Amino acid sequence: MSTLYKYNKLLPASSYYSIIDLNTNLKVIDFDTVATKLSADDTSSYFRLYMNGLEPERYYKILVKTTVNGSTIIFDNNYFFKVING
Repeated sequence: MSTLYKYNKLLPASSYYSIIDLNTNLKVIDFDTVATKLSADDTSSYFRLYMNGLEPERYYKILVKTTVNGSTIIFDNNYFFKVING
């Protein structure tokens, strides 16, 4: 039997995230080779985002930048999230 989840889905080590405020269309967190570098475990790439600097009741978009075979690629897969009042 075969499964789609058999193989790990890791991005290259030189991968970073950026956060866009959809209300203003401005980058609130820009790509940074230290502060926004993606982490990885045995199964996937990930990042931790501290929400203290983000405005509540607003939508944000996640971009991912990586380098593959010497080419820089920015992925905009329409990943959105909303910060809510807790």
